[in-house]
Amino acid sequence: MNYNHVINHLPIHKAALSDDWESVSQIFDKDPELMTTPISYLGETPLMMAVGTNKSHNFVKQLVDRIVAVNAVDKLFLASSRGDNPLHRAAMVGNTVDARVLVERSRDMIQIPNSDGYTPVILAAWHRNKGILRFLLKETADLGHEEEGSSLYSGVAGGDLITLSIHAGFLDIALQIIAKHPDIVIEEGAKYVTALEVLGSKPELFPSGSTLGFWSRLIYLFIPINKRSQEGAQPNLFSKCTTGFWSILHYLAPSIKGIHDIKLTHYQSKRLTKEICATILRKRDHNLTWKILGSATSAAVQHGTPEVIEECISTYPDIIWYTEKGFHLSLEAITQRQEQVYNILFQSDVHKAAQANLMDKEENENSLHKAAKLAPPHRINVMTGAALQMQRELQWYKEVENFVEPSFKKAQNKNKKTPKMMFMEEHKDLFDEAQQWMKDVSASSTVVAALIITMAFAGAFTLPGGNQDDGNPLFLNKGTFMLFIISDAIALFSSTASVVMFLGILTARFAPDDFLYALPKRMTIGLVFLFMSLAATMIAFSATLALVLKDKVTWIAAPLVVVSCVPVALFGWLQFPLLIELVYSTYGPSIFRQKKNE
Repeated sequence: MNYNHVINHLPIHKAALSDDWESVSQIFDKDPELMTTPISYLGETPLMMAVGTNKSHNFVKQLVDRIVAVNAVDKLFLASSRGDNPLHRAAMVGNTVDARVLVERSRDMIQIPNSDGYTPVILAAWHRNKGILRFLLKETADLGHEEEGSSLYSGVAGGDLITLSIHAGFLDIALQIIAKHPDIVIEEGAKYVTALEVLGSKPELFPSGSTLGFWSRLIYLFIPINKRSQEGAQPNLFSKCTTGFWSILHYLAPSIKGIHDIKLTHYQSKRLTKEICATILRKRDHNLTWKILGSATSAAVQHGTPEVIEECISTYPDIIWYTEKGFHLSLEAITQRQEQVYNILFQSDVHKAAQANLMDKEENENSLHKAAKLAPPHRINVMTGAALQMQRELQWYKEVENFVEPSFKKAQNKNKKTPKMMFMEEHKDLFDEAQQWMKDVSASSTVVAALIITMAFAGAFTLPGGNQDDGNPLFLNKGTFMLFIISDAIALFSSTASVVMFLGILTARFAPDDFLYALPKRMTIGLVFLFMSLAATMIAFSATLALVLKDKVTWIAAPLVVVSCVPVALFGWLQFPLLIELVYSTYGPSIFRQKKNE
């Protein structure tokens, strides 16, 4: 095919890209057909190219008016060689301005699919262009039921619309769609997924998937959500005042607005989940409910979205027995190491007793076999260091071991392996890594602690200022000297204790069960004493300089305090996260929520 026309029409192409209508106006006057002629390598008309820039708005308006003036409206929406017309292109790039111009000429084009079968509405949702998606949906609000059902809100098109809207995070739009077209929640998209299944696969939309820090969580608790406005009710005076205050605060502190948006997303996701479950239940169709809620729980347990599972179980309790394609909810929760899902399932004694006997018949494995397997990579890496990863795996194994029948502990799978044998085999590499990690940390910490012992011991016999003739220290009656002595003693004792604890790790037998409590305890104590010795050493050093230099440099005390804090702060910044994680994982509340006794 000859593409010389692409070269010949470069001035028009460049004008469309740069919003330069004046340079091509006379060209179109002489040859009006050029306005609707494909002039690019991809067979795009000038209109499509201008729309695609999302900035040549004047060019588009002038060109559309000129095309209409020469009675060539039928060529306004010519498709490119890729099968998309200008409105499709506007939807893909989020060009709401030019979309308004095009829709004014032909609203019916909103429902015309491209060569891949995607309408502009679907393309807007797919490419996460919220503004044009909202506009296009508004323009289709008064379409007839038959037309509407055939193109936008039913079948694969309806499934794509609602699932892509949720994928894009447009939960407010999804709520509006469901409010007007509730049956859309049962439709499957092109990938055979429903809206609830998509929600189950996106934990980041729910509180359980939040990664906020301490201060952000604190702000999160106090930020209000205008629920009346979200539900379409008229706001009262108090809510208006509150909304106004927080709007000002959002403008002054963008980070607070970000936290507000997160909380709003969490509210909308939970409301959306509840609305979908309620709509499905109203169908009074067991097979439909079983299929949609079951597939959603399957996705939720795989991705770790307990809110979806909890709502599904609350809506239809029997869904815990969903076992399609070899899937068992409790077994999958253990396999995927989803403790929040596990807690939901086993907070009921009835469910716990029944789920304890479930078997994977294909592999002839029980719950303990599943707990004996190595966690998936995305779940095992939630802990820092191989030792804590090993500890978390042991915690899971011990928890499941506590509720299965005694006979299950020795049961063999189809490969004639008991759960204990599987655990040792599956975790061999992790066990070796954990052992090496413990030894490396202990060895390096021992060196640091030994250096502090040497300095602290020497400092006790090399006192600042020396001794008097009677042997008493020269600065014995000084308060700063007492600070030096006490700090030096603390540094010596704590560093010695640290060395002892780290040596206890280096000489340990390193049995797998030791990673559950014994070894993390020693590591925690060793790091605490090491931090104390480092802080005490800095205090003792600062006190010594203050004693020696105070007569010459009277202002020396304050800078020394600041400088001495630097290495302590660096150590805390680098090692405290590990220490906190060790303490929380070993001594903190169990990740498995215990059922309260009635």
